[in-house]
Amino acid sequence: MISELPENLRKTALILLKLGEATADDVAKVSGRKRSTESYYLNLLTDMKFVKKKKVGRKIYFTFRGNGES
Repeated sequence: MISELPENLRKTALILLKLGEATADDVAKVSGRKRSTESYYLNLLTDMKFVKKKKVGRKIYFTFRGNGES
């Protein structure tokens, strides 16, 4: 559950929820943190199975997993 995440990850998660689908750069523009920081946090959320990612060209897009996805 998002509310149980540490504050740094929760902020990233909530921004991604608001944006729907976004790159680390998109999230960083909203959060005010570095792209590399947001990329790290988004990859942690991916490892925790909250988020999925897809590569399109040179960009990686992150989205929250829908209900029933594994």
